[in-house]
Amino acid sequence: MKKISIIGAGSAGLLSAVQSYYTFANSNEYEIELIHDPNIPPEKVGQGTVPGIMDLLSRVFDIDWYSNPIKATQKTGIMYRNWGKKKDHFFHPFPMGFVASHYDVKELREYILSSKKFKVLEKNIKNYDEVDSDYIIDCSGKPNKLEEYTTLINPVNSVILGRSETKEDIIWTDCVATPDGWCFRIPNVDSVSYGYIFNKDITSLEEARLNFKTLFNIEPGENFSFSNYISNNFIIEDRVFLNGNKLMFLEPLEANSNPTYVHATNMYLNYILGNLTKKQIYKEITSYIFEVQNYLLWHYQSGSAYETPFWKYAKSLNFYDLRFEECLKTSKSMPSQNLWRYLEDQKENIPYGQWYLPSFKNWIDNTV
Repeated sequence: MKKISIIGAGSAGLLSAVQSYYTFANSNEYEIELIHDPNIPPEKVGQGTVPGIMDLLSRVFDIDWYSNPIKATQKTGIMYRNWGKKKDHFFHPFPMGFVASHYDVKELREYILSSKKFKVLEKNIKNYDEVDSDYIIDCSGKPNKLEEYTTLINPVNSVILGRSETKEDIIWTDCVATPDGWCFRIPNVDSVSYGYIFNKDITSLEEARLNFKTLFNIEPGENFSFSNYISNNFIIEDRVFLNGNKLMFLEPLEANSNPTYVHATNMYLNYILGNLTKKQIYKEITSYIFEVQNYLLWHYQSGSAYETPFWKYAKSLNFYDLRFEECLKTSKSMPSQNLWRYLEDQKENIPYGQWYLPSFKNWIDNTV
């Protein structure tokens, strides 16, 4: 029997373990193990997903919207406020037959770790040689150095967190454009998590904190800066595979992180099974992440209700990708209701990053 060990119990580690368990649930050839340090806390804010993540969790665990141990709230799409020049708000919906969620990271972690679906070991791993496994998926968090990483283009690099203890009955993620960038509002079971996202090289922390409080009447909390990046070497000695923040990071617009983690895990498992070569894995994961980069940059190029230094800078970050241009052209050429039929008629219904053509069409119709 071969063993696959996942290092880390953040969202990436949890989802990598769950996807690995699901892939080999009917096989006696692979053992799944998750190793984590219980002294490393999970993220402090709730997180949003896309429909496929909840489908995976509901297949593996005995959870639903009535029996809800992870304290998830329903997410039917994304409400954009102040983006573009055409409307003051518009909705990016998920199809009504699908639903995603917002979840409490701590509750999800505790539930999955206690599920007994796979072995859980509490240990702080300093070196891969400490892990007696055939394969390792390293989800242990952001790298200490970015020397072996490529910078991804994105206009934001800092966030201020906040929280309202008042429950709001909204079933979507709010993404509100601000003079300094944008702010997410994620509804939890009993509260709302806020993240005021900006560029610290354009807006000072003091100004961002003041604007956050003025616009949302929320007391600013913890602040931290971040880099947007992708690893140049995410398969190490054919045994170790990087995922989560070890693999990449991009700001949270469009809830892009969890789909990327699951996609990367699926690629790695196919490599382990001999279905894909290392060259194919590098091409697929790298292409996917750069497509996510481009799709987010496109959102900023539509502008917002604000003509500020940040938005002028954001709109200047151009990119070119032939496949993106083809998706854009097709989306513009037909009504929304025809796009799904068009996709069904294609032999290979491949999304651009995590997005299908109706998402392109929605943004075009509401911002241009």
